[in-house]
Amino acid sequence: MSLLMVNPERPEPVLDAALRGDAALQQAYFDALEHVLPQWLAQHDQDGLTAALATVGKTARARLASLYLNPHGEHDHARLVAVWRDDECRISAVTPDYLRVIEYPAFAFLTNTLNAGKLLNTALPELPLAEQMWLAQLGARRLLALPLLDRGVLFGFVCLLDEEETPHRGTTELRLLGLLAAQIAETLVRRKLEEHLATTQTRLQSLVGATGDMVFEVGANGVIGEAWSGHPALADARVITGRALADGLPASLAAQIGKALPVANVMRRGQSFNWSTRHNGVQVWFRVRVQPVAGGVGDAVVQIHDMTAHMQDHARRQTLLDTFKLLEEAVLDLSPAHELIESSEAWASLRGLEQRDAQRDLGKSLLTWIFPDDVPQVTQVLAQLENCHGETPQVRFRLMQQGGEFLWVEARLLPRFDEECHLAGIRAVVRDVTVAHVSEQHITQLALYDGLTKLPNRLMLDDQLATAIERARRNNTKVALGFLDLDQFKQINDAFGHRTGDQLLVGLAQQLKSVLGEHDILARWGGDEFVVLMPDVTDTNALKERAERLRSITRQGLALDGLDARPTVSAGFAVFPDNASCGEDLLSAADHTMHHAKHVGRNTVCFYGDLLHMKSLGREHVAIQARLADAIRQNRLQVFYQPIVRSRDGEVFAVEALARWQDEKNGWISPELFIPMAEKVGLIQELSDVVARQAFAKLREWRDAGLTQRLMLNISRSQLFAPEFVSGMLDLLLQFRLRPQDVILEITESVALTDYSRQLKHLRQLAAAGFQLAIDDFGTGYSSLSQLHEMPAALIKVDVSFAQRLHTEEGRRVMQAIVQLAQGLQLQTIIEGVESVETARFLQGMGVDYLQGFHFSEPVPSGVAELWMRLGLANKA
Repeated sequence: MSLLMVNPERPEPVLDAALRGDAALQQAYFDALEHVLPQWLAQHDQDGLTAALATVGKTARARLASLYLNPHGEHDHARLVAVWRDDECRISAVTPDYLRVIEYPAFAFLTNTLNAGKLLNTALPELPLAEQMWLAQLGARRLLALPLLDRGVLFGFVCLLDEEETPHRGTTELRLLGLLAAQIAETLVRRKLEEHLATTQTRLQSLVGATGDMVFEVGANGVIGEAWSGHPALADARVITGRALADGLPASLAAQIGKALPVANVMRRGQSFNWSTRHNGVQVWFRVRVQPVAGGVGDAVVQIHDMTAHMQDHARRQTLLDTFKLLEEAVLDLSPAHELIESSEAWASLRGLEQRDAQRDLGKSLLTWIFPDDVPQVTQVLAQLENCHGETPQVRFRLMQQGGEFLWVEARLLPRFDEECHLAGIRAVVRDVTVAHVSEQHITQLALYDGLTKLPNRLMLDDQLATAIERARRNNTKVALGFLDLDQFKQINDAFGHRTGDQLLVGLAQQLKSVLGEHDILARWGGDEFVVLMPDVTDTNALKERAERLRSITRQGLALDGLDARPTVSAGFAVFPDNASCGEDLLSAADHTMHHAKHVGRNTVCFYGDLLHMKSLGREHVAIQARLADAIRQNRLQVFYQPIVRSRDGEVFAVEALARWQDEKNGWISPELFIPMAEKVGLIQELSDVVARQAFAKLREWRDAGLTQRLMLNISRSQLFAPEFVSGMLDLLLQFRLRPQDVILEITESVALTDYSRQLKHLRQLAAAGFQLAIDDFGTGYSSLSQLHEMPAALIKVDVSFAQRLHTEEGRRVMQAIVQLAQGLQLQTIIEGVESVETARFLQGMGVDYLQGFHFSEPVPSGVAELWMRLGLANKA
């Protein structure tokens, strides 16, 4: 047995040793080396392999030569790929099928020897059983196996078989055979690599050709290397190979690549740019990318991609979008699940959105914006689209807008299907058909909205009123309806013209709407009349507050062509079902009440229920009510002052401002009559404003005269509820150069407890502004200790009824408890109704802080009040 190491990596020393042997043998192997390589390199086919094996077999004086190679990527077996047989050979000419594949694990000795890189030169008896049977099957007596290695890994072997067991090859020849095997292996590896490269080139050429791109290599010197495919607008790839960029490409393209090349290599990142040229009269666009080659020094790969179709598609799409912008119809793309994928600009208009906000609708279902009552109908039509091949169904529905309003729209639906006829998407063209819908509903004879003020008109109001009453019947709630008439509108039109009158109506409509609730409806009835509809009313007090805000908002003024107009309105309200059993009767009741409000003096809010009460007062009271309104507006009310004295020394601590009215016809009218009357007809706030202005003016005079007493001012319920009361009171003080500390505001206990949480907020705002607060008529309300403790009051004015009961033991105990309670809460006390010296001294003994009543002084004009402030009332204390 002979084993000789094959060293393909060091062939020259082996050859040198061989050359020192037999000259003829040397020449034979040189000839073999000279012929084997050209044959295998020139012929990549079976004939070339057979011819090469014949040269090897003859040179080695073998009877049979065969070549076994591993299949690509496999290392556990080798297949017979070529055989040469000497003409006089007695070895079997036919290799059995089971020996055409050598399973390496079955021939362990052969495999281990070859894997070690050694030649196996062994006679049959010396071989293991498996190898012996192999040779015996073929009729061979000696085996010479030459390993074929690629970087130390076995990929096949050359098998030389002899008929005789006697060895006839010396060491030198075996070394030459080892050298020959190494050359064969190198040639096969090179051949395989060339085939792979050729295949890769072909595939790359096909791949690039399929894309329509041009790809080429370019060196740092600007010379084009390999190039693949091409483009009709550029030179053929074969033509530009080996040329400089400027010679092979259009000048502008070559220049841009030349600029991008150093940048790409410095930054080690691809650079891209667009380039265009004309080809056959058509503009062609390309996207060019210069990508540096990893590991290369200045080399890069350039890809030129035709993007003309993309640019044309983009242009067509942009043209389509520009066309969509000109259309009033909205074009929508929907998913099969009805989700909005894309929309034209008209969609934002239909939805009542700004363009920038329309993007928020993307991804949401179309059903999101459909009026709930219309959803089932639209859902049914959308569900049928799966079967609507070639059809464009239409559906009409109400589209909800951003502000809660809706439009009637009509949508034409065009379904799109995939190759399997499944719904792939929906294109919808949506247009506003509100006017057409109104026409079909026979209500186009009058527009739903007033053309001047844009408010709902009578037709819309009738529909909304009917709906509100029906809902109120179901939910057991109430519906309020008010007529508002602009006072003296004819005089404004006559004096300043119809244009100014129209501006006034528009401005007034905006003011009135600003104070209404979300679900309230303001409509223009006609001329200078408006109607407000308030559905789902549950709180009568809240209704009166809202009605008062409607009246007072108009007094804020409107600027009309340089004219500062301060219009007033007369309003009449009626409530369903309290005052009427149907919509028609409710309108009639509110209208009647509004005319009553105008009759009693204008700038007034009346309620139908109060109107019935006023009728019961008789004709004379109605006449007094009318004259009261005139007296307030003409500033004919007077302010009297009642002193409040300090209990311990009789000094005047403050004076309470009280309204007095001397009617031209009936003389002095009791405040117990005209104060409630003013509250009933909505004049109390204006009456309070008149009293405050007169009292502040007088207080300013007293301050200038050196008097320091404070002013007590009664605050009505409507004043306290007014949102701008605090700021208005501060502005009024500022006009007269007074401080909040100069004034004590009196709020009755019952008013302070009305809507307690909100009033507490107002009271705290007043206290924070610097006003001192007094709870008037204390003991007549139902305040709890916790509420009393939370109120930011400094004084309590005990109601006159408690002083009137001091002659009884029970009355004295109650008074004592009230005083002690006030002291415990650190509140000062003012006792009203002190009418005798005995009462005054009894209260002094209890520790009461201040006293007020006819015993000291009735309400008197300002001159008398000033005298008491200067002299004091110690003689009566």
